[in-house]
Amino acid sequence: MKKTFQKTLIAAAAGVALMSAVGTASANSLLFPYFTTATGAQSVLTLSTSAVAVALGSKAATAEAIHYVYNYGSACTHFDANGSMTANDLLSHSIASTAAGGFGKVTAADASTPVYFPLANQTGFLVVSNKTSVGTAVLRGSMAIVDPASGLVVSYAGIDNALNTTAALEGNFASITDLNFVLTSLPSALVTTSWYAVSVGDMNPVIAVGGNWKGSYSMDNQGFVWDNDETPYSGAATKAITCAGSFTASDLMTGAQVAAVGTNGSVVKVLGTAVAASASVTASTGAVLMKMQAVQASVGAPFASKQFLHRELAGGL
Repeated sequence: MKKTFQKTLIAAAAGVALMSAVGTASANSLLFPYFTTATGAQSVLTLSTSAVAVALGSKAATAEAIHYVYNYGSACTHFDANGSMTANDLLSHSIASTAAGGFGKVTAADASTPVYFPLANQTGFLVVSNKTSVGTAVLRGSMAIVDPASGLVVSYAGIDNALNTTAALEGNFASITDLNFVLTSLPSALVTTSWYAVSVGDMNPVIAVGGNWKGSYSMDNQGFVWDNDETPYSGAATKAITCAGSFTASDLMTGAQVAAVGTNGSVVKVLGTAVAASASVTASTGAVLMKMQAVQASVGAPFASKQFLHRELAGGL
């Protein structure tokens, strides 16, 4: 039974990954703002390369260095290594190594070299970059995640920085300047809502020295929150995220606001700030928010015990 379930899970994750790779964004650095190596889950990365200095219809033999930079855990610890692909290549693999619960490559005989994450039961984000060919559209890719424990089945495209990463621009996501978000929560008896935030900016100087990314993003509720019937309740609350981390709507409310809003849902209009650089903070430019909505079992079919994830839209204050 266990082996059959594992094979089914691998097939589902691989299938979602391969399908979602079609028509995704392309760049030299791709940001994947969420992965998990939770026990029983599979995060699957699919990458493909464009043809750089390769004649149309020809097969490339020159290796392209592909740099993986993982940032994981509460301290956003840095872990990196180089893999390899060739032009017009396709590589799909589990994020987790086999020792950490992954299944390895979708196609075992694939000659490409991935970089696996060696720890189980971690969450974080990933930056993948080409390091050999000069260009601004060498990589494209997607992340697919299947987690039976949370009910999550999702795929998303990597976020494109569209910069030449052979010219000290690897991991430079300073073009992302999203700061302000309207955050909505459904009734907690039906859906548990949280967000995974990644503070972004020019990560290149940190990546170059193998350091931990310490960009910080601060959220302010602007002194008000609203319940599901648009009644405002005043009270100042802030929440800061260094590098990456999870939070809920109540983190942006005072205790009185939480009690007044109740359990029927809320609206919080976040005014965000990229925290200035200091000895403990790296300069950032904005944030990427991934919204997670876990449906309670009591809701019933077909939504019961399913989890939905999407990138939060910025603006709208």
